Amino acid sequence: MKKAIYYRLVILTFAAILICSLISAMLYAVYTQNQAKEWLTKLTLSTAENYKYNRDVYALSKSAGNNRVTIVRPDGTVLADSEADAGNMENHANREEIKNADSGSVTIAVRASSTLGERFIYASVKTEDGNIIRLAYGYSGFPQNLITQIPAILTAVLAAFILSLFLASRFTKSVINPFEKVVDALSAREYEKLPDYKSPYYEIDKMMNTLFELLQKITDSNTKLQGEREKVDYILSNMAEGFILLDGDMNILLCNNSARGFFSCKNNIGLESIYHLTRNQSIISAVRSALNDGRSSMFDLKLKEGLIANIYISPSITTESETGATMLIVDMTAEKQLEQQKRDFFSNASHELKTPITSILGFSEMLNKDMVKSERERTAIMSRIETEAKRMSELIGDILTISKLESNGARREYTDVNFSEVIREAVSAVSPVYDGTAIEINMDLDQIFYRADQRQIYELCVNLIENAVKYNKPDGKVTISLKAEKNHAVLTVEDTGIGIPPEYQARVFERFFRVDYGRDKKIGGTGLGLSIVKHIVNIYGGKITLQSNRDGGTVITVSLPYF
Repeated sequence: MKKAIYYRLVILTFAAILICSLISAMLYAVYTQNQAKEWLTKLTLSTAENYKYNRDVYALSKSAGNNRVTIVRPDGTVLADSEADAGNMENHANREEIKNADSGSVTIAVRASSTLGERFIYASVKTEDGNIIRLAYGYSGFPQNLITQIPAILTAVLAAFILSLFLASRFTKSVINPFEKVVDALSAREYEKLPDYKSPYYEIDKMMNTLFELLQKITDSNTKLQGEREKVDYILSNMAEGFILLDGDMNILLCNNSARGFFSCKNNIGLESIYHLTRNQSIISAVRSALNDGRSSMFDLKLKEGLIANIYISPSITTESETGATMLIVDMTAEKQLEQQKRDFFSNASHELKTPITSILGFSEMLNKDMVKSERERTAIMSRIETEAKRMSELIGDILTISKLESNGARREYTDVNFSEVIREAVSAVSPVYDGTAIEINMDLDQIFYRADQRQIYELCVNLIENAVKYNKPDGKVTISLKAEKNHAVLTVEDTGIGIPPEYQARVFERFFRVDYGRDKKIGGTGLGLSIVKHIVNIYGGKITLQSNRDGGTVITVSLPYF
């Protein structure tokens, strides 16, 4: 652009100078011709005055500055000529200057001479004797005049051309430089520099200011748009649900990280089609149905081991003229597990309650119908009814405790609990006698005050210590440790009991789960103790770990963070 403007300015300047020179030459030629006519008119009148006294054509020519003088009769016959033989000259009656000649008034004509073959300005006047005196002044006309002026014209054109090069360069820079600086600033995205570029021309400054305002609006819009896009990208990237956007050819336009995780696809692998993500026929059929029939689909699908997802596929519009489909994937594993746990809970609770209730009803019926004859049997039956009633009461109490923990109903009143004192109370509440043999309980307790609900901490300690005593071996030991480690209160309960096989260790915190049901019934218990412990630990954001081997004892460690 800069060179184009420069060259055009130079060419325009050169053409303008050339045209001006030609016009000037023409005007000068007209001026000189008029001057010549005016001078020749005066000279003709002066020569006509001399003609009264001297009719010699050569003398008249000399007095007229050696210009050609011709004397012609009114009928056009040439009487004398200072530069040609009058006898050989043709009749001049049809010559303009002869035909229009008049007394006291000079007639002017410009034409080429047929006698001499040159171009003249003719001036004629009629004398007192009726003859016509004509003076001729050699005049070559505009072309010849222009030729004589060519050196001057070329000199002027050359000087003006050199000056135009300099001026065109400066003008081009003054106009283009602001634009170049603006382009450089735009390329470097240095928008704040745009208002600093000034031009010597008001119109360019106005245009720059308008451009700056427009760019500022565009920049602000792009910033807002980028911010919104980043928000959407952040939401899509961090949302737990999987999201996939497909076009009409089932090509993937968008796939967030969660969706890749559901299908075990790495984030650095490119995905072009839905077939690169999954070959599941249920998903493929649902996508086709959304694209071809505009029908939405929702179904549960087991994507991989231990993962159940709810998949919702619906049609969408990707462009103005093309439809696509969206796929939303929601992890339903926890909900499905919770539903299963609820079913198992009611099933187990019903089963656990049914046994003591059946026993109580059966023994009550025996007593009511006087089927028991001896006092000794009656006493045994009453003792059995009391045992089953206590068992049912414990079971209902544990169920209510778990229900309260799950509803967070017990997290309302916190106090500074003396953790070590609560452990001692729990040890006192647990009978250390098992199979007629006392279990040795050792304690290594730091003085720790923990902000919590005292009843929940008590439940936690009682259940851990009671399990350690119940499932211990005769003459076994239980070691209880309470330490403060890295802003955590760490409680460890270790026993020398029967242990837990590795295959059951992941399930011992489930409700009603017991490893050895035969022995559990002999010892007693509801199977909810460790489930209560886990709930309490989760309430305080803690962590529980278990280490055990069959017949090798068990170590349970609970770590609770300080608030």
